[in-house]
Amino acid sequence: MKTKNILALGLSLLLTNLLHAGDEVLAPGFVSALVPGYLSIEKGLAADDLPAAQKGAKGFLAVMDKAPDASKGAGRADEHLSKLAQAIAGAKDLAAAREAFQGLSVGMERLITHVGVSDDSSLYLLHCPMAFDGKGASWIQDDKSVANPYYGQKMLRCGSVQKQIAGETSEMNALGRPPVFVPAR
Repeated sequence: MKTKNILALGLSLLLTNLLHAGDEVLAPGFVSALVPGYLSIEKGLAADDLPAAQKGAKGFLAVMDKAPDASKGAGRADEHLSKLAQAIAGAKDLAAAREAFQGLSVGMERLITHVGVSDDSSLYLLHCPMAFDGKGASWIQDDKSVANPYYGQKMLRCGSVQKQIAGETSEMNALGRPPVFVPAR
């Protein structure tokens, strides 16, 4: 009986540690650490500067590589984001980088919305309805001035701000959920 209790306690502690290790991966601090690399990719593509976008992708991957061990090979989302960043880092041309960036943008928007970021920096979701033969595509910027990464200098200002997804006046809290409003007394 005592042995079973000790084993159960040990197993509980092990599972708790694994769960907390996983939480570190998808904590707002981890998501915040990914943002600078992502924004470097976005700015590089908007400037038609493939080497700058690739440098941003390598920075993004460096953060992914430093994720707690529980995430490596375990999280499909982490693997997917890494593969997309690797595709950008190894892209032969802007078109290939932009295609991978579309998927990376979807993943980052989900992370920021559902997990949140650890600081109050403003992040905005923008959308270009013309990208990818009229299918449209979204991306994230840290300001409201449209700088389209899908068309670059050809149509730099094509698109619009859809909403603020992070920051002090965001509709989301640090956990990526709508804030709880407490009425004034």
